[in-house]
Amino acid sequence: MSDPKFARSPSMCKLLRFLVDYKLSGNPVPLKSYTIATDAFGRGEDFDSQTDSYPRVQMGRLRRMLDNFYLAHGGENRLYIAPSKYEIILEPNIEISDDSENLIGKSISQKASEPIASEPETVAALAKPTVESRAGSRWPILILVSAIALVLVGLLGYSLWPNKPADEIAYPRVLLDLPKSGAGNSGSELSEVIGNQLVRGMSGFDRIRIFDAGSEPVEGFDYAIRLRFMDAEAGQIELRLLEEDSGEILWSREISTEDTDALVLAIDKAIISLVGDYGEIAQTEMSKVGNDFSAGYPCLLQFDMYNRYREPEKLAPLRNCMRKSVQRFPKDVYLLSMVAFAQNMTQSVDTKAEEKGAGMALARRAEALDHASAGANFAVAQSAFFVGDCITGLAWGKKAVKLNPLNSRISGYLGLYLIACNHPDGEAYAVRALQMDANADMSIAAAVALQMLKRGDAEDAKNMSLEYMASSPRYEPSLELTYMLSMAMLNDKKEARRSWKILATRYGLPEATAPREVLGRWILSPLVIEEAMKIIERTKMLEE
Repeated sequence: MSDPKFARSPSMCKLLRFLVDYKLSGNPVPLKSYTIATDAFGRGEDFDSQTDSYPRVQMGRLRRMLDNFYLAHGGENRLYIAPSKYEIILEPNIEISDDSENLIGKSISQKASEPIASEPETVAALAKPTVESRAGSRWPILILVSAIALVLVGLLGYSLWPNKPADEIAYPRVLLDLPKSGAGNSGSELSEVIGNQLVRGMSGFDRIRIFDAGSEPVEGFDYAIRLRFMDAEAGQIELRLLEEDSGEILWSREISTEDTDALVLAIDKAIISLVGDYGEIAQTEMSKVGNDFSAGYPCLLQFDMYNRYREPEKLAPLRNCMRKSVQRFPKDVYLLSMVAFAQNMTQSVDTKAEEKGAGMALARRAEALDHASAGANFAVAQSAFFVGDCITGLAWGKKAVKLNPLNSRISGYLGLYLIACNHPDGEAYAVRALQMDANADMSIAAAVALQMLKRGDAEDAKNMSLEYMASSPRYEPSLELTYMLSMAMLNDKKEARRSWKILATRYGLPEATAPREVLGRWILSPLVIEEAMKIIERTKMLEE
């Protein structure tokens, strides 16, 4: 608790001390969220754990702070709180070896012949002991007390060490500023309900850090999300996003509270608009980054832009900054998930046998660090899809969507991969992503258009491609591809060949380049390439 991050958070120190004291007391009754709320945080006896998620949110926050502390400072043993549990235990500190020179474009630990786990629980078991093994190795109280004392001494020594290097990526810090009272008691209750939904939804995104203005003083935040009651009788609220430095209102939305279901949907869409991969905060940060390829957050922003627009000139500096980022922040879960994504992209155009499995190894490392990270779980799913394992990809993809149903990249890309796997649920995942997120990746729209083509609905695919191409701020190769394939199926080969020439020359390739090589320059999934090749060969669109 002498560590600066804990010292700046009295509520986390209070919760940690409560959990340790309860454990040392030997009380056999398992802790519940109600007990945490009333005994640790001083909530009243009327606290309703079914509608108020505050204890669960705070436990999740403490769990992340403990994980980050031990990842940064190591140690033979560590304090651990299992997901969805309130018991704190002492266990061996599982370390994952680093090989930061071999993170992009090279194999790290998994051989090409090594089988990939087909269920999320199997891979999780590789990273930490099972629940049964923990239960069978409970430490005596004396050892627990001694270890905690040693940890506190270590924390004190670390906090006094001068000139500590930055060991965490500087993700945007978002302050959630909600009124504690609105239009009477009903307004106060509504504010709390909306606040709980905002916290639950935004906590699923690994690329921001959320703070509650009402629980403790917060300094140094980048953005604030504020709720305002406009008219109690009309049932209107307003959500605003403000930039802290300038005070500028970056985004606002009026929402009706009359219909409960409509309110829940509107808040979900607001969360996506604010903190999604291409939401208001991300777009604001992208506008600032320019040509900055520094390690950490700037590099991740550059990867987002490359992932969306596939600009060839960004590839070389992007690979360089991703490698530097992992060397500097080897325990960052979101970074490792994105580097796994980059590794899979590399393998899609360079399929050397010794490199197969590198993306999966990175994804496993990320998921082992945080089993509840939607991004890490989806990195495992994507890595499976990239080697053609649709069953494993589906199992992990569903888990990722469950962890964060509001992430359009996860649900949309899952749909894209399932479409390529001929799975009946693929289109539904992709369509939902487009319906929920106005800024969804355009390749998701292309995946839906490709599904239309597979059904023979070339006219609908052409219209959808043109619609999303018109709304895209930049050139979108995936939509250009589905437009081209639509025209080929509609027997307009001249227009199809014109589009093909644009695709090839944009990536510096002659028009006569083999179609598979051109497609491999930006399409992430080999299965999608195969579907496109079937249409190209069937329509003979490139033959004069």
